[in-house]
Order: sequence, then C-alpha cells, then structure tokens
Amino acid sequence: MAKKIIKADDGRQTIDHIRQLAWTGQHAAAIDSATQALATPKIKPAEQMSLLDLRAESYIAQGKLNLAMNDAKAMMKMGSKVAGLKVQALNRLSLVQMRTGDLNGATKSAAAAVKTKHNNPALRAESLFRLAEAQLRTRQTEAAVETAQKAIALYQELGDDSGAGRAHWALALAYFNSNRADDSLRAAQTALELCQKAGDGYGMGNALNALSNTDLDIAERIQHLQQAQQAFETAGYAERQTVALSNLAIAYMDLGLYPHSRRLQSEVVEMDRAMGAKAGVTYDLGNLIQPELILGDLASARQHLQEFATLVPDLGDPIMESNLFGNRAELALIAGDLKTAIRQQKSALKITREAKTGTEHITLTELAKMHLAAGDPAAALKATSKATALHRAQNFARPDGFPAQAIWWRHVQALNANKKTKETHEALDRAYNLLLEGISSIRDAGLRRNALNKVEVNRNLLQYWVKDGAKRKLPKERLFAHLAIESNLREPFKRLADTGLRLNALHTLERIQTFLVEEATELIGGERVMLILEKDGVRQVAESILPLPSYQSGKGYEKAEDPKNVLKRIGKYLDQARQTRTVQLTLPKKSGLNRIISPLIAQNQVLGYLYVDMDSLYGSFDDTDRDMLGMLANQGAV
Repeated sequence: MAKKIIKADDGRQTIDHIRQLAWTGQHAAAIDSATQALATPKIKPAEQMSLLDLRAESYIAQGKLNLAMNDAKAMMKMGSKVAGLKVQALNRLSLVQMRTGDLNGATKSAAAAVKTKHNNPALRAESLFRLAEAQLRTRQTEAAVETAQKAIALYQELGDDSGAGRAHWALALAYFNSNRADDSLRAAQTALELCQKAGDGYGMGNALNALSNTDLDIAERIQHLQQAQQAFETAGYAERQTVALSNLAIAYMDLGLYPHSRRLQSEVVEMDRAMGAKAGVTYDLGNLIQPELILGDLASARQHLQEFATLVPDLGDPIMESNLFGNRAELALIAGDLKTAIRQQKSALKITREAKTGTEHITLTELAKMHLAAGDPAAALKATSKATALHRAQNFARPDGFPAQAIWWRHVQALNANKKTKETHEALDRAYNLLLEGISSIRDAGLRRNALNKVEVNRNLLQYWVKDGAKRKLPKERLFAHLAIESNLREPFKRLADTGLRLNALHTLERIQTFLVEEATELIGGERVMLILEKDGVRQVAESILPLPSYQSGKGYEKAEDPKNVLKRIGKYLDQARQTRTVQLTLPKKSGLNRIISPLIAQNQVLGYLYVDMDSLYGSFDDTDRDMLGMLANQGAV
C-alpha cells in the first residue's frame, strides 16, 4: 500500500486533528496519525517536534512509557540548538521521567526548561507547571507552591482554562503536603471548575483525585476517587487510572477493610508493572506492604519490601525513603527484633527531619510504639511529647494516611507506662475528640463501624476510653458520643444496588465467596463476618473476616481467632435461622454481641449462612442492617 503523503502546508491542520483525537481519549488513533505524519517527506522541524510531543503524550496515556521515552529522547536530539524546541523537548522529557520514576531527573529537566530564554509564554507556562509537579513530588513543598502560582498567573494571562486548572491541581497537592487542608480544598475546587469549563477530562480526573485528599467523609472520598477513575477512563489515560485506584485502596485501608485494600492494591501493582511505570510501582508497593503486615502475610510483605528497597533510591522522594525504613522497622517489631526495629525507625526519623517533610510527628509516634515494646517508657514518652507538640503546632491537622488520634493515644500509653496517670486525661480526651472528628462526617453507619472496630488504634482507644470513663463517671452522652453520630441510609443502599451487577460479573465460586464476605463486611460493619456452607448437615466456614490480633506492649501480638472455634460457638443461632428460614437479628440486653444470621436459600434448599456479629461498643445493628444482609444473602444464594 502506498504511503499517504501529507503536504507540509497541511502540517498544522494535521497536528490540530491529532491533538483533538487525544483530547477526546482516542489515543490509538492519535498515535497512528502522528506516526503516519512523521513519515511525511520534508516535514518541518517544528511540526516534527509537535508530532513527537503529541505521540509521546498518547503513549503515556496508554502506559507505553518506554515508547514515550524514545520520543522524548528524539525530541531532545532535535531541539538541542533552537531554544523553543529545546524547551518543548525538556518539558516532555520531564513528564516522562516523572512517570518512569526519575523524580530528580524530572526536576532538573523542568528547571532547565524554565531557565532557558525564549519568547513563547505558553511554553513557559507549561515549563513552570512541569517544574511545580516535579517539586511537589520531591517534597520541595514551598518551592512547588510558588512555582504553581507563577504557572497559574501565566495561564490566566493566556486565557487557558485547562492549563490554569491543571496548575491549580499542582497547587492543591503542594498545599496538602504543607498541611494546609483548607487552601488545598479551594485550589482543587478551582482546578475542577476550570477543567470542567475547558472539557479537560484528564484535568478533571486530577482535580477529583486532589479533592479526595481533603474529604472528611470517607464515603465522599471513595465517590470522588471513583469519579476520578471514570474521568481518566473517558480521557483514555490508563496510566492515571491506576493512581485513582491506588488511592481508593488507601481509603479502604483507612476504614480497616484490609483484604479489599490489599486485593485492589495488588491489581494496581501489576497494572503499573505492565506499563513500566516505575514511579507508580514504587508507590503501589509502599501502599501494599502495610495491609500485608497488618493481615500477617509476612512472606509477601518481605518479598515486596525487597523490591521496594531496590526502587526507592532512584525515585527521589524522601517520604518513600522514610517509609522504607519504617516498613523495615514494623517487620522487625512483628518478628520480635526490637533493637533492629528501633534502629530502622530512627533512620526513618532522620530522613523526615532532614527533608522537612512535615511528617516527623508520625515517625516519632511509631518510634514510641517500639520503645514501649522494648520496655523503655522514658524514651517512649520523650518521643510522644515531641510528636504531640508538633501536632499541636500544626493545629491538630489530619496527617495524610495516618490517624491523628494515634499520636495522642500513643502519648496516653507512654504517660501510663511512666506512671503519670494524672496527665493522661488531657491526652486521652484529645485522642477521643480527634477520633470523633475523624468519624463524625462518615454518614454511612457500616463504614463508620468498620473504622471503629477494625483500625487497631481506634479499637484499643475505645476500649480504654470506656473503661477509664466509667471510673471517672463521665456522663453516657460523653462516654458513648461515637455512637450518636447521624447516619445517612441512602449511602449503604446505593452500594447495595450496585452489588448485584458486580456479583453477576464474577465467574468463580472462590471469588463469589470472597466477594460476599467482603461486601457484607463493608455494608454492615461487623467484626466477625463468615460465609458458612452447609451440606448433608455438615457446616464449614468457606470464607471469613475475623478481628485482627492487637499488639500488646511487652507481650507481642495476641493469638488470632480460629473460624472453626467461632463456628462451634454459634451453632444455636444457625439452627434458629435454619428452622425459621428468615434473617435473624439478636441484640444484647445491655452490652455484648449484636448478631445477624441470614440463611442462603436457593431452590428451597438452605445452602448456608451469612453470619455477622459486632460488640455493642461499636454500635448496634438494626432492622435496616438485617434487611440489607438478607438482600445480599439472596443475591449470593442465587
């Protein structure tokens, strides 16, 4: 077939057509058109540069980062002698370097682009935007704020809503890294408004992702992340979809839904790995190791930590460098090697201090946990005193990926260990107030219960709070304020309505069983959730989520519950559900376990049961919970 010849005079029209294809998410067509145009004889250098630039962007969108790098290098070779072309090449190279994990290289490329003199304001605005993103990713927070503001001003002068929106996104992340949540929220909202006005799906996805950082209601955070994922899908950016999905996995972590978080994060790791997105893989592994440690999957945690250690040095992000030592410390703590745990955590602390990441109080809180485990209460109190002072100086801001109440709960433990019981009440009240603040905007009762009974610091804090509060004779309104938060019934029913569609998409028995237990846990918020199958009068637990063992200072981790033992204890409740063939809701008279047992019935046969229970400390099941579990059981049985 003869090559189609595109006249040089039509070059600009061709470039505009390719740009429009990419803008509407048609990246495969954009790549084909750019490749064909690049084969045109006697193409002008500026047009060739733009075609390579557009093709590289579409390669990034598809996750073909090696091909994007090839085009970026070709651009660098072409543009070495012409200032405008050189800057265009440096801007492209900087973005590819960010996506492939060379953050230091990306910063240098973007800085070189900004310093190069030329007379193209649009190109200069892009250089500033690239530098702002590189700076925020290398935790040069103050510089990132200043650079993003310069980019915004220039884009606004040009009347470029898309550019200004994208630069506001960079500003939102820089503010968030500076613990300026209100400023971050305003910048993210502006980013979304401008990108919506411009019809910029990529920019909308980034803005929604930034908005999720400041969402207090986790249900809203999940919704924003799902919307971000959809926006990136519409824009054709597979590479950015993994960012939204990874942050979604973190949201499930914050709720204590660790199996769901681990499964989703594992999928994201493989997606980024297939793309060659080295930066993405590094962050993904850092996020995956934590739920693996919590769930006790130490073999996988060790394996992923080894890979993480090979990637972090080349990334250039001090937060990830600190996390590397922090994960090593946590693994050593679990193994009982307390000296190694403390040494590794001190290395993490040194990095956070030197890099001024704003996370020193988090690292100190974790160090205190290790000092307590090692029987050194004085060192623990020194660490928690510094951590709480730093948190106070930040106006008690919510840390990224770490519960604020943990800082003060660890201080309570350190004070008690030093027999300073009189001083504990102020710290304990602060910890409980921060817990209330964190859950007060979670209007979905099931999600709120999950956060209370599955996140270890929340669970331990509440148990101590109620016991101590009873001694202090606190009024019940104060003692159980965490149970008096208003709920929105629409949220769980909205999720339940989507369950049937997702259930029908599953094709293996194992996956269906896992889905039912995870969905019941997310929906109702039970501590123990078990799928029990029954055949010929014999019952066995097919899938379960049970309370995770807590770490006890000086004693190590508690022994995990055995689902077989739980099954033995609940026989009479299962018998009752079998006899009545109806969903059973049983509540304690004063305190104890709430239970819901729903039989799974298909073709008039009892196939098994969905069993859920929860201590009344974390809330009480009601008729709505009973009905929702019954509907889920019916869907699962069919």
